[in-house]
Amino acid sequence: MKTMETPCIQVCQLNREGLCTGCYRTIAEITGWSGFTVAERHRIIGELPKRKTGKVAGMESARA
Repeated sequence: MKTMETPCIQVCQLNREGLCTGCYRTIAEITGWSGFTVAERHRIIGELPKRKTGKVAGMESARA
């Protein structure tokens, strides 16, 4: 059985912007993760560094 790639680091708390403080995914991304295609998961993973640094349009900061 192949392991599914995930950015989860087992620190599961949402910040005020609605992002997990461990992996920086939204609750919708976390709950839908296993149903996403590999391409969708890679797209989201590619966005996470910007979320971590707070450089996402409409967000003052992705840090809690």
